[in-house]
Amino acid sequence: MADEFFEDDDPYFLVSDRLDAGEAPGKVHAWAAKQRRKAKDEVLRSQWDEALRYIEEEHPELTR
Repeated sequence: MADEFFEDDDPYFLVSDRLDAGEAPGKVHAWAAKQRRKAKDEVLRSQWDEALRYIEEEHPELTR
């Protein structure tokens, strides 16, 4: 169920959820980058870009 701030399919929510669950940041980053490449809509690609930036800011050792 989505809360008042995020939709269940929002890239930022999906990334945050995986990181909060303890998944390795590198794996989450790789998964998010793959999802971004698969996105056909420009708005959705932009949302994935934002999610990727979030991971990179929280884990600067990662690169795109």
